[in-house]
Amino acid sequence: MISLSKDKVKNKLFYNILKTTQKRSALDYSYWKAKLYYQIENQDDLKNFEKNFQNAYILSKNNLSQKKIFKLFYLRNIPSFSIETKNIILKN
Repeated sequence: MISLSKDKVKNKLFYNILKTTQKRSALDYSYWKAKLYYQIENQDDLKNFEKNFQNAYILSKNNLSQKKIFKLFYLRNIPSFSIETKNIILKN
């Protein structure tokens, strides 16, 4: 029998809540930011990471400090991103 630690159970519960509320929270950059943090911490669902990153960046357009954080993250991890993301980040 596989037993999960409390932290893993909490993480899975958190991720399930994120997935459930995605339709209601799709236009909130903090939702996408939380999802990114979860993905980074748990190395989970990384195939959608770049699209989630793009969503978070685009939706943070009115929050300059968050936008700077996302841009800095991009600049530190350029090889991990596609040309599409480069165009989104660097055109602004």
